[in-house]
Amino acid sequence: MSVISIRIDDHKRKLLKVIASAEGRSMSSLVGQLLDEYVQRNKAKLAEYTQNRDVQALMKVSEAAFAEWDNDEDAVYDSL
Repeated sequence: MSVISIRIDDHKRKLLKVIASAEGRSMSSLVGQLLDEYVQRNKAKLAEYTQNRDVQALMKVSEAAFAEWDNDEDAVYDSL
């Protein structure tokens, strides 16, 4: 499992924390569910993107940049 850091304003973070707590859930599980729902709603777009050669080329070029995010220093977060 990977770790992702995002910046959101304090008000939104507090609202998420209250909602998650009221439901007896962690913020991580709440955000995970929201991401799952977003991906599910947008799967058709993914199919379109992968068929587009320009997007494929852009994704290939960006692989090096994303590889920089996967490093041994971040391994400490893998067990969280």
